[in-house]
Amino acid sequence: MTLSEWLDHISKVHPRQIELGLDRIKEVADTLHLGKPATRVITVAGTNGKGSCVAYLEALLEAAGFSTCAYTSPHIHQFSERIRVRAIDVDDALICRAFAEIEAARGATSLTYFEYATLAALWIFSQQPSDFALLEVGLGGRLDAVNMIDPDLAVITSISLDHQDWLGSDLEKIGFEKAGIMRSNVPTVYADYTMPLSIRARANELGSPLYVLGEGFDFKLTRQAQSNRMRWSGVTVAGEPITLEIADCGDLHLGSVAACIQTLNLLEVTLKTQNLNSAVASIKHPGRFEKRIDTVSGQQMVLDVGHNPAAAQLLNQRLQILRKESPETAKIIAVLAVLADKDIEGIVVSLQSSVDIWYIGQIDDQRALSLGEAQTRLERAFPELVFKPFETVLEACQAACLAADCSDTVLVVGSFHTVAIAREHSRAA
Repeated sequence: MTLSEWLDHISKVHPRQIELGLDRIKEVADTLHLGKPATRVITVAGTNGKGSCVAYLEALLEAAGFSTCAYTSPHIHQFSERIRVRAIDVDDALICRAFAEIEAARGATSLTYFEYATLAALWIFSQQPSDFALLEVGLGGRLDAVNMIDPDLAVITSISLDHQDWLGSDLEKIGFEKAGIMRSNVPTVYADYTMPLSIRARANELGSPLYVLGEGFDFKLTRQAQSNRMRWSGVTVAGEPITLEIADCGDLHLGSVAACIQTLNLLEVTLKTQNLNSAVASIKHPGRFEKRIDTVSGQQMVLDVGHNPAAAQLLNQRLQILRKESPETAKIIAVLAVLADKDIEGIVVSLQSSVDIWYIGQIDDQRALSLGEAQTRLERAFPELVFKPFETVLEACQAACLAADCSDTVLVVGSFHTVAIAREHSRAA
């Protein structure tokens, strides 16, 4: 079968799209004799920023001379984006081979789409062992398929409200689920200043050394005309203080960069200044405050996959910085489209201080929030605002770009699906 045929098949095997639990995937993994996917494993969980952390770790490790394999989700354009070896997407044919091996091994065991994907990544990694495996949790942590692998270090990026139906209705419950990736006597790095008590309690229970942004490590940013210089301070695995200077951080999420540097220091990876600077400067992570140019109108765009209020708050901060650093920016015109389980009102609240004009579209996916419901909810919540509706994301993007002046910026936000459409019709800035 082609990869497209395989993806269609694996989406239909299990009766539910999401079913948390480790029993099914462990059974098939044992049959496939899948063990530790690399010499050392870093598992990354959290509400926002997981993919960014994996991308940063990958770049830093490769620059330091280590071989990596990485598993992330979801993808923007092609499934192969989820599975990388030596920072390169693996070949579709190899993914098909992995699916065939899984299909032969699973017998009567039913697997979800994500479980198939996770097993495929682990099987591919087993064919060519690397120094480091970087594994991004899909949903939660404790019962996520990725958690079948014991890490040498756990990273938790941040905790905020999302997927409450699966993870709990408050931050402490969600924190408990994310803390499921932690292991006894294995270090945990937390990449945010605010941390639920449930994570600290779990660290104490396990004897997991805990390094928290603002406690065990931190950073200071100096903004300059053409670059942002960052001074990082943290500790080695022996507890000795250490500082590093980064010449240009670009538009990266600095809390995540700081957490990644702390992670590698705990794993005794030496980061030379030259390699560190070149690695950080080279990071291009699609869909994360990504600057693009619309291919038809030439309009400036910013694309961001943020899909919950916390991610939108971070995006808003970066938009405010953009306006300060580029005072010629006139209006920000937002194109917003989300999945049905997302807090679209909360996203608008978080972005309201930056966005001047709102366009809304509908994602072409069965899980999408319908255009009619989106408009009804937003007009009820924000009677003072105008939301211009369009039947598709592409139509909304095209209309926003055509309506914008050359000094305006079009923001596309709300989902990986939303950003994928905008990327297909734009080029790198």
